Amino acid sequence: MPRAPRSVKQQMDIFSAELRERGCTWAEVAAEFQRRWHLNSRQGFREAHRLTQAKVCHLWNEYWPNEPLTTRKLGSWEAWPGPTGNEPPIAGLNRLARIYHCHTADLVDGEDHRDADEHNAPAVRLRGRELVAAGAAGSLCREDIQGVLATLPALPAGPAPVGATREEEYDALVRALAQWAASMNRRDVLALVRAAAAAAAASPLLDRLNDDELDRLALIAAEPSRVDQATVDHIDAVLHHCMRQEDSLGPQSVLGTVLAQQHLVRSLIPAASTDEVRERLLYLLANICRFTAWVLFNLNDFNGANYYYEQAKSAAHRADNDAMNSFVLANWSQLATWQGDPRQGVEHALGALAWGQRAGSKLLVSYACDVGARAYSAVLRRSAKTDRHKDHTRCMKSLDRALRELGHAGTEDVGGKLLYFYGDGQYLSTKTKCLLDMGDAQAAVEMAARSLARIDPTFVRNLAFSRLDLARGHLRLRAIDEACEHIGEAARLTCRNTSPRLARSVVEVREALNPWARTRQVAALDEKLHALQLIA
Repeated sequence: MPRAPRSVKQQMDIFSAELRERGCTWAEVAAEFQRRWHLNSRQGFREAHRLTQAKVCHLWNEYWPNEPLTTRKLGSWEAWPGPTGNEPPIAGLNRLARIYHCHTADLVDGEDHRDADEHNAPAVRLRGRELVAAGAAGSLCREDIQGVLATLPALPAGPAPVGATREEEYDALVRALAQWAASMNRRDVLALVRAAAAAAAASPLLDRLNDDELDRLALIAAEPSRVDQATVDHIDAVLHHCMRQEDSLGPQSVLGTVLAQQHLVRSLIPAASTDEVRERLLYLLANICRFTAWVLFNLNDFNGANYYYEQAKSAAHRADNDAMNSFVLANWSQLATWQGDPRQGVEHALGALAWGQRAGSKLLVSYACDVGARAYSAVLRRSAKTDRHKDHTRCMKSLDRALRELGHAGTEDVGGKLLYFYGDGQYLSTKTKCLLDMGDAQAAVEMAARSLARIDPTFVRNLAFSRLDLARGHLRLRAIDEACEHIGEAARLTCRNTSPRLARSVVEVREALNPWARTRQVAALDEKLHALQLIA
């Protein structure tokens, strides 16, 4: 017969493990801890994870070493709103939510006055939810979906006006879906997504292909040895389309497609009809793996991104393609620097430079110097005083060479198709980041303004990051109004490109405004970020 737990700690250990084994979320476990042991929400989540205050501080300080948390401060946050406590800031709650795997609002024990809202009556709340019975999520049929779609705001009758742009149509669709989703609970939304995905999978997605292309794909599916150059061209075109879609809409919109493409290309390589086709398939596989890593990078899955960059490098070596080797290593350099390992970033950038020179591509050499400058400037931030001058010189030399090679790159450059996104605007954006790392805020602000004017607006995420760099520069100059304005603009762009990496960056730059959190400008910015669901 098992012994009864002898202490509250043992009871909590057992209780947390049992609830997790049953499939309970951390929010559900924390709620049970709060109820059973009379804890507040912040204490409940910490105890649900079975973490001490010291362990929470250790995790915090690993994530954010420049803004350390002490057990004394955490204890005061947990004691609030008691007389011995201090009110935790939103930025602190955001970070605790990351540690506890919950929503920031879950960590606040606020008052609930929703009953005073006449639209919160039970009959109104059921609108749009009666489609899914309890426990039957995912069982929606086509008629159910049509019933929900009928509740969406009506679109104007007749053809779209001549001046209507794709962006306007996109914004209208986002507003319509957001209005609909506001009346649905999470389970219902997921059920509709699953049902819609099933319907999409059954729809004629290949309607855009002509009859010859459809026949070729059908034959290849039945007999992979029939793969030819035209088929490879088609797969390559789909990949390029996915890249442009990710530039505009974000990583979630393309991940499934590129994973399916990767599986398809891997299956075709062993049956390639000629050595030339096999080399092209390996080159294509390398680019697909590289792009998969880029997508995962923007989803904040850094381990997954590292894995696929390794796969991309291996495929590029097998294809004996110098240009692809350079491109993969340049992208990998960005990931290493972003992760906080700029020395690894320098190493990858130097490899990219060597392969770009071997490929005879001035554009690839320029890009390798560009990402190398970012890595050198990040090394500079962490350098000892005796090494700062050398790292500063390396960064500036790398920037100068990037600009020189970019200016001499011709239209026939072998890196042109790979680096379709790289130009003056992106170079100026990199120089802005380096100037910020070097402490020259005024020059960084001027450079960021030039960058914004030169970046192609279809590269939504690049625009947003340039806005954030401009905000950082204004912040260092204590120009709070301007900083808030550019953070707000970057936040607005997260509605178009839904990259979690971008969204997290917006929140991090906002956290730098904490000393001015009670000012009118920052309060207005927080309202905007809350409306965009970037902060609680």
